[in-house]
Amino acid sequence: MTRQQKIVITSGVIALVIIIAAATYSLTSSTKSASPTSTTTTTTTTSITSTTTTSSTTTVPPVTAPAGTPLPSGFEPESASFVSPSVGFVLGISYCTGTPCLTIARTQDGGKTWLAIPAPNIPLGQGPVITSDATAVSRIRFVNILDGYLFGPNLYATHDGGATWHKVTLPGAPSSYGVTSLETNGKTTYLIAGNPNTALPGADLLYVSPANQDGFIQQSQPTLAAGWQPRLITNPYGTVVAANDNKGDLFFQATGSTTWSHLNPDCLNGIPTNPSVAVASPVAGSSVPQIVLACGGDAGAGTQQKTIVKSTDLSTFTTAPSQPPLGGILNGIASPNGSTIAVSASSGATFLYVSSNGGSSWQTVINEASFGGAPIHDLGFTTNTQGFGVEGDARQAGTVSSKFIMTHDAGLSWQPVTF
Repeated sequence: MTRQQKIVITSGVIALVIIIAAATYSLTSSTKSASPTSTTTTTTTTSITSTTTTSSTTTVPPVTAPAGTPLPSGFEPESASFVSPSVGFVLGISYCTGTPCLTIARTQDGGKTWLAIPAPNIPLGQGPVITSDATAVSRIRFVNILDGYLFGPNLYATHDGGATWHKVTLPGAPSSYGVTSLETNGKTTYLIAGNPNTALPGADLLYVSPANQDGFIQQSQPTLAAGWQPRLITNPYGTVVAANDNKGDLFFQATGSTTWSHLNPDCLNGIPTNPSVAVASPVAGSSVPQIVLACGGDAGAGTQQKTIVKSTDLSTFTTAPSQPPLGGILNGIASPNGSTIAVSASSGATFLYVSSNGGSSWQTVINEASFGGAPIHDLGFTTNTQGFGVEGDARQAGTVSSKFIMTHDAGLSWQPVTF
């Protein structure tokens, strides 16, 4: 055998080893394919004067999600996040060795069964902007089964499915600021930092980071004026910042872009309050998402006018043919496709209104005073038919003051989930 033949054979063996290793790695289920803390190093030494080839490969084991353990007793839900129709997470509080503790429940079968994954030893708050405890968290968002965040107003992150959590510090944010809104589209995570107790003083700040990292960088645009109480909404097609500025101003960024476009639906001719926005899938033949905006008008005696406006082209907004009932103060909206629209409201009772025809007619699917008129948190859809939300506030472990609800018929009926 010639020296050239030896070299060719040696290189082929090395290539085959690398291909087999790569295929094995990519087929590993529930693992992180790329992580800033995981590296793979391959060192190959080939001698062209000998028939012996030495290959040494060192691979960091893939990251896997924790197996989970039975939920502690007295679990009360506060916030929810689904990353697929099957995999979801609910943040709440339980009894752990006789004392209240932050608890995270995870499902991998669409909510049929739940297990606990580790959570940091920090308090549970009630809402990103009303808690007085700067160390607390009140909301949960996951990117996938491994990468996730706890926030409101504190900020914690995990990149190993909750096996470990670490506090995240935002560069340039005042020490008094907390995270008031955070959403992720699977590629990028957006968050808004501001004063967690009041909208003043100081304008809110927008940060972005790759979804599987903590590399948050402050953005100069859009400019968020003090008092706007902006909120983030995102899906795989784009992201919206909604400003409570009495005009319903929206700022839109297409996924993969770094440019923000200013949208002004001007619903209710400049008098709306607490606007809520849903980003729905595009209509057939379009690549831009639909924007479905609910604006609350003058409120009084537990009622409020609610106006739904929609856009299919990020330019022209049209008012829905009919509007949700007056009962309750607007606090949320969700729409997977622009046709199914769910609007939540509360005041003395908790209300959920659903349209199955793009706002042509409405049904009242929830009207109950079980939790004193507490709002529905984290209202959302994972498919055109599967949706979820948290009704009420988790006040303490073992006290029934909240429940996690799901729908499997596009919002026409909702059932509480047993953990």
